[in-house]
Amino acid sequence: MIRRLPGARLWLVAFVGLWLLFAGWAFAAPYDGPPDEQQHALRAAAIMNGDVLAGADRGQLVPDSLYRRPFCFPMRLTVPANCAVEPGGSETDQEYWVAAARYNPVYYAITGWPLGFEPNWRGIVASRLLNGAAMAALIACAVVAAVRWTRHKAMLAGVVVAVTPMVAHLGGAINPNGVEIAAGLALFAALLSLVHDQREGINRAAVALAGVSASVLVTPRFAGVLWLAVIVGAVLIPSAKARLRELARSRVVRIWSGVVVLAVLASVGWTLLANTAEVGGTDKGQTVARILRGEIFDMWPIVTQQMVGVMGWAETPLPGMVYAVWYMAAGLLLLGALVLGNRVDRWRLSALFLATFAPLAAAEVLLANTTGYFNQGRYFLPGAVGLPLLAAYVMSRRGLTPENLRSMTRLLAFLLVPIQLICLPWTMARWSSGWISLNPYNGSWFPHYGVTLPLVLATLGTAVLFFLYWRASRVPASSPPPPPPVEAKETVEDAAPAQTVSV
Repeated sequence: MIRRLPGARLWLVAFVGLWLLFAGWAFAAPYDGPPDEQQHALRAAAIMNGDVLAGADRGQLVPDSLYRRPFCFPMRLTVPANCAVEPGGSETDQEYWVAAARYNPVYYAITGWPLGFEPNWRGIVASRLLNGAAMAALIACAVVAAVRWTRHKAMLAGVVVAVTPMVAHLGGAINPNGVEIAAGLALFAALLSLVHDQREGINRAAVALAGVSASVLVTPRFAGVLWLAVIVGAVLIPSAKARLRELARSRVVRIWSGVVVLAVLASVGWTLLANTAEVGGTDKGQTVARILRGEIFDMWPIVTQQMVGVMGWAETPLPGMVYAVWYMAAGLLLLGALVLGNRVDRWRLSALFLATFAPLAAAEVLLANTTGYFNQGRYFLPGAVGLPLLAAYVMSRRGLTPENLRSMTRLLAFLLVPIQLICLPWTMARWSSGWISLNPYNGSWFPHYGVTLPLVLATLGTAVLFFLYWRASRVPASSPPPPPPVEAKETVEDAAPAQTVSV
């Protein structure tokens, strides 16, 4: 039994556990079972065909073997997936309308290139696995930041809560939204450790992680620039001026800041060139009062569930107890931070909450008459994943002992990690039979590579993750005392001495 996980081994264990869990979803889902998957697969295949910039009609040359087969079971809970024809057959290129035709090509070139050579089940699964590997790598970096770069490993409890079943579902899909979420999580972890925890010197690994994750965040979709502004604003404002000056003088910080600026300019340039943010539709004649009622009373309860997980095309709800347990876990961190934190902590948490949810909610209200209600819970996760990380970090600074944090992290792992293993067969059974159950072996549709393989992969993944959370949360024999509480009148964090950073 290893007594301490060094940084590289810690990353590897986290990566393996996450990727195995994501691979379970990758092998389990029917084609177009994950949200919008076919459109993203078509976009990847078109890019590999050299059709990068779509015209005004969004028509692209794509293999006929990947096109709609038909669209029959998504958003129809009682319809099993056997109503659709399996991908494959003729690989002749045809021009089809592709909803994602204007999306930035970088994500598809990196994760979707197998579809250019194998526009069939092999290419689909390979692309899903590459997407899951990218997400697992970023989240594993967040785990290292939480355990090695901050006091008392506090943010690890936030990671346990932030990686919801919906994140795992997207980890087994062809969809850039999952990579956005993982990048947001990694960026939060890097910035919190870099700006608020390390007081002497510059952690070059944290700077590199912040630069890479920020660049990844802004690339797939135009909303990434918004999420970058939200995350950086919530972490940096307010912060200790001396620390910000030290970071600004660092050459490595300036270099990576330049990389991020170039990534932002490239993202904005593509958005303008491809007109990605174009909004269309017809006037639905709804009054402002009706739109607000629908937004507040109808949509938001659904959105909160979707952040935990409403699988498929947001048509497969999980057992009610899953939401109750996950809400309690998130509430433990958020309410605990609000109670224990000082005025600046409460401001930061409140600002992050409002900046995460208000812009997209306001856009939906303004556009509901033409586009309808378009928000889903997963759209908010690139920013929302920072809330449990920040809350856990605040609790570590305002009185909780290392032993308290260890117990909290292990309790959350005990409650939440097994839920990941329940959600997969639950969703597989829906695809298999159109019935809600935990028996994916009973139905008329089965995964292309069998029912057992995804279940075994997910079981191994959750076992590795539980071991990781349990071992990584242990308290060192000579743990430092918690920092003294900060008076309410202060506007920056206390200047407690830094620990030595182990990378």
